[in-house]
Amino acid sequence: MNSLFFIRTEYALLKTIFLLNILVSTVCAQPSGRPRDIEILFRNFFAEYIALRPETGTIIGIPASWGINVKNSELDDESNEGLDKIYGLYRKYYKWLAEYDRSSLSPSQHIAADVLAWFLDGELQGERFRNHTYIIHPMYGFHGTFVSLMTEHHRISDISDAEAYIARLNCVETKVSQLLERLEIQDQNGIIPPAHIVEAYWQMLSSFVQTPYDENLIYTSFKDRISNLASISNGSRGRLLKDCLEALEKKVYPAYTRFIERIGRIRHTAGADAGVWKLPEGDEYYRYCLRSHTTSKMTPDEIHNLGLREVERIQRELIKQFKKVGINGSDKFSELLLKYIEIAGNRQDEQYFFPPTAEGKIQTILSYQAIIDSMRTQLPLMFSSIPRTEVHVARVPEYKEQVAGTYYQPPKLDGSEGGIFYANLSYQHQKPGMKALTYHEAIPGHHLQIALEQEQTEARIFKTLFFFTGYVEGWALYAEKLAGEYGFYSDTQSLIGYLRSELLRALRLVVDTGIHHKKWTREKAYTYMLRNLGWSDYAQIDRYIVWPGQACAYKVGELRILELRRRAQESLGERFDIKEFHDVILRHGSVPLDVLEQLVNDYIESSGK
Repeated sequence: MNSLFFIRTEYALLKTIFLLNILVSTVCAQPSGRPRDIEILFRNFFAEYIALRPETGTIIGIPASWGINVKNSELDDESNEGLDKIYGLYRKYYKWLAEYDRSSLSPSQHIAADVLAWFLDGELQGERFRNHTYIIHPMYGFHGTFVSLMTEHHRISDISDAEAYIARLNCVETKVSQLLERLEIQDQNGIIPPAHIVEAYWQMLSSFVQTPYDENLIYTSFKDRISNLASISNGSRGRLLKDCLEALEKKVYPAYTRFIERIGRIRHTAGADAGVWKLPEGDEYYRYCLRSHTTSKMTPDEIHNLGLREVERIQRELIKQFKKVGINGSDKFSELLLKYIEIAGNRQDEQYFFPPTAEGKIQTILSYQAIIDSMRTQLPLMFSSIPRTEVHVARVPEYKEQVAGTYYQPPKLDGSEGGIFYANLSYQHQKPGMKALTYHEAIPGHHLQIALEQEQTEARIFKTLFFFTGYVEGWALYAEKLAGEYGFYSDTQSLIGYLRSELLRALRLVVDTGIHHKKWTREKAYTYMLRNLGWSDYAQIDRYIVWPGQACAYKVGELRILELRRRAQESLGERFDIKEFHDVILRHGSVPLDVLEQLVNDYIESSGK
């Protein structure tokens, strides 16, 4: 899942408007410039961040009524000077947070302050690695995020929105220049991904500029959207289309060409080593990535060994399930797995796959939606709070199919769009795995957790800027397991699908640390996955290569939630209520795992009295 989201609902909106009124009427501040009211500090941090990161403001969809100025005609400043401003903002607010008397804060404010302080401290600890994130990044590099911003997130409801769209296209030249300056720093310091990733990114950019201007998605998306707006006259529409083509021709394509030429030179000198151990201070950087994503203090070796244990445990459980569907003749996982794949891997067998046709793709979408609709009726068994916001299934945009898997996109803040579970239809989806995937991405996974956070009366808008992967992905993986505990994998094949999903997350612990800590090659990682999962995919391996540590967050977070539940059950005995426990886990939304543990400890203590 991607990283910038959340908050909707009338309650949150009313609260925010109230805070804006406080801000307007409050003239008193501490001599240091720190607001007296910590709620104003929370709001001001959000506003100042959005001022520096206009793309984020567009992506999360801030309502105009909030009074936050979103510069929808601009792109983020990616220069080192721009990064200086971001880190300066972090230092200022980290210092201010430490000046508050925590005893004077409400419990909710105390938790919010802890969450913001944890985030700011982590970002400041990572400042020395500010140029370690690859500029050449097929998933979240410039090209993918730019096209998504323009075609999926930049809304066009009137002529001013359309003109802002074109203004953004005219900013591409500057942004590419900024990225090239930082790419030069990376190249000089050996911070370049493996050659095959450089090559893939070069091919992606080259394909983009080989498309005629009037067939480019940037243009066709714009044309389709303004053609449906009655508020734009035919004359204005013609001018806007002409300006869009001119921006592509004179600004966007030339900037891309410069980018392509520079990457073209790098692709001839890039090496083959996959892990970030090869970078300056690479081992320290990887430990930072693990800490940032998992929000735990686990070392690479601890995570690697945890993965090995989990792989072995899950494989033993799969052996039991294989035998239930008549796959016998051995007690070795690898041998039984091969037999299962021979049966369940036949893409022509409609028991296991929808047909690879247009109709089959429609059936896939409808099937995912049916799983969501069915699960929604069962949520009261497990939860006392259920989100009002709906989630629906849609197809991953075709231009993203080669670099994006299946993922969830949260609702826009202004209510213009609900939650979306995006299914990648560039390949056939195996039916036994569809329930687990839906429970992870939609309900009771990502959508339930994020939508509930949005609907909290004390939701704070600064949390829309980030989420903690260990919590968010840990909860979604926990949701898969929870569905199994309540019997929603109603047949053995679906249970096998879930266990293979869980096995993938356990393998990620081994593979991610293998690549970045133990110096595994790409091929070794691929082979390990193939032998232990039954399938492998170089695109998966490349995700781990360019996004170090992220893939470890799922299992680390899930296991922490399960451990906290076990602790609560043992401490409370018959007084333990699963719905109350889930309220505790979900009430404050995405938090670091250490903060989550304290919340559960407080719940145990208060419930035990």
